[in-house]
Amino acid sequence: MQFGCNVSPSQGAITAGVGVIAQEANMALGEVSLPHGAPGTHPRRDSLVPLSKLPSINEIDAILLPVVRARRKEVHEAIETILKGWPGRKRGELWARIRQLRKEGRRSGPHRAVWTDEDLEILRTYYAQGRAGARRAVRELLARDPNKSARSICDKARKLGISTTTGKAKAWLPEELGDLLWNAGEKPARSIARKLGRSAKAVFQMLSSHGATARVRAPKNYNLHRVSKLLGVSDRAARLWFQRGLFGEVTNQSKTWGRVRSTPRLSLEAIVAFCLKHPDKINLECCDPDLLLLLEDKKLRMPGWHGSRQHLVHKRCCPRCGRIIRGNAYFRHFKRCSADHATTGKSETECVDAD
Repeated sequence: MQFGCNVSPSQGAITAGVGVIAQEANMALGEVSLPHGAPGTHPRRDSLVPLSKLPSINEIDAILLPVVRARRKEVHEAIETILKGWPGRKRGELWARIRQLRKEGRRSGPHRAVWTDEDLEILRTYYAQGRAGARRAVRELLARDPNKSARSICDKARKLGISTTTGKAKAWLPEELGDLLWNAGEKPARSIARKLGRSAKAVFQMLSSHGATARVRAPKNYNLHRVSKLLGVSDRAARLWFQRGLFGEVTNQSKTWGRVRSTPRLSLEAIVAFCLKHPDKINLECCDPDLLLLLEDKKLRMPGWHGSRQHLVHKRCCPRCGRIIRGNAYFRHFKRCSADHATTGKSETECVDAD
């Protein structure tokens, strides 16, 4: 009996497609075909096997062990090499294998690190630069010897007496904390730190932890009326000193016309400089307490205030007769002095602080 095999063109195409799919499935279960000259890879079906159960786990460990304590860039390069040789593996299981190798290395006992003279020189050089240098020394020594650890490096620096740590921080007493919060916003943080015997960093951290600010609540500039209240003198005296230029330049001066746009205003730095140069012009009995806070760290010796007799604080030497005269009487004497006028070109006034 003979049977005819009549296959239409469409059925032949379907049969050919089924053959191609079967061939691709066989390739997926078998070895991956690689171009000529490419390095060989392991079967893709190994991806279904746990990493620790692979027959070639020793080869993977041989690639991972040198980078267990290396930098992240070197670890990524090793992982990429494994992914090319073992297709189908995941990065997460490779990172888990690296962590397992690290733990096994710790259980096997610490490796005795060998310290050379060059390592000790690196340690001393970088630790002399402070905390940033200490971190750089740790990175440098770990790159040179993976058997070292950050803790062993810090312990070595402590034994050599070059550690940057200052020990346990000093506890804050309730009295110190009260002074800190009382002066916060009234005095600069560095001034508070010097008074309490603390570092400026410790003061800033404590203020931040209590929700307080270290910014001093003081205006940036003052008008002449406010300056007179700060110094404890009359408005007329403050204007007279301003006209003589004792306060320096004003802060709101016009750049185009060279004149003041509105009421002249003086900066805080100009007022402090005026007080340092002319301490006799401060009325300690009537001055504003804010001024005393500003001058607290300047160690300024301010003479007493004598009111209308304040001019007697100054002593002036007559350039004609050499006589020393107190107060404003000097100007009357200078007009009537009948001594030799040859020395008139010398400095007419020489101020000497009174005792």
